[in-house]
Amino acid sequence: MKLLQSATTGRRLRFGRVVVLGISALLIAACGGGESGGNNGGEGGGSLNRPITLVVPFGPGGGADSVARTAAAAMEDELGVGVPVINVEGGTGSTGMTRMLSGRPDESMAALIQDTLATIPAGSAAFELEEIQGVCRLQEMPSALFVGKKTGYKDWKDLEAAASSDPGSLKAATVGAGGVDDVVLAALADSKGTEFRAVPYADPSQRYAAVLGGSADVMYEQLGDVRQYIESGDFIPVMIFSEKPVAGYEDVPLSTDLDVPADVILPQFRGLVISAEASKEIVSTLSDACGKAVETPEFKKFQEQVYAVEDSYMPADAFNDHIKEQESVIADLLEQYNISTS
Repeated sequence: MKLLQSATTGRRLRFGRVVVLGISALLIAACGGGESGGNNGGEGGGSLNRPITLVVPFGPGGGADSVARTAAAAMEDELGVGVPVINVEGGTGSTGMTRMLSGRPDESMAALIQDTLATIPAGSAAFELEEIQGVCRLQEMPSALFVGKKTGYKDWKDLEAAASSDPGSLKAATVGAGGVDDVVLAALADSKGTEFRAVPYADPSQRYAAVLGGSADVMYEQLGDVRQYIESGDFIPVMIFSEKPVAGYEDVPLSTDLDVPADVILPQFRGLVISAEASKEIVSTLSDACGKAVETPEFKKFQEQVYAVEDSYMPADAFNDHIKEQESVIADLLEQYNISTS
């Protein structure tokens, strides 16, 4: 499977961010605020005296939005300043990342998920890996392949038969070109002979609505993000990408049981990142606050509801290593399955 998308989009977004950064620098200089790190009072300290914006690079209602808002509420108590959350969707998360990077380094962070990271090796990202640094990893969670109740498919065998008999006729709702779901669809085509037509949706709610309404047949998504639809019977998990059963879903076949390559088991991660230009003190302060936030009863309850693994949290340094490792793994898979967006 080879997915094509114009490379000019990334170049235009980069150019737009350069313009925004240039204008911001002029305004800051004019106001006498040329020092980096407005939150630390120009002294390089780690205490915050201004709100720090958290950009969610997807629309409201999805998993990234939910965990970001839950974490922001808990972190506010630890930081002593507001953590307002804004949604900036587009470009499989690239648009939101460039929005974060166009702000002052110590006053804006963003939610980074696996799908957005995948746009870097895929060639469609409007930012570089070297431009960001990790604050903390908040979640790791299992993913699954779902069909909508209206499709009439009861399990993987039904879906496999339909997708194999008429390649490309079944539509898969995806987060955008070059994402992890494209890797999964390519692996299924290669190993099982099933071929789906990818239809991207920038907003998670639109993706869910497409499956609910029957305009899309299948979707790769995290179990916890669509738990309400599973419990209502509107979404049916037909395959879980895991080597171990997930509690409550023991009757759903695992990808390894169905001879799908184990290398496409890529548990979704979600975390917080900040500009690489942010001060070490601010990163440390935010990482510490994040670590305390995930231990609150409210956040623990939220993690249980979305099936996040118990050791999801990673502090800044460990998350940085994880991001680099994941980028390398995804790059290899994109090359293996000949997936490109440039």
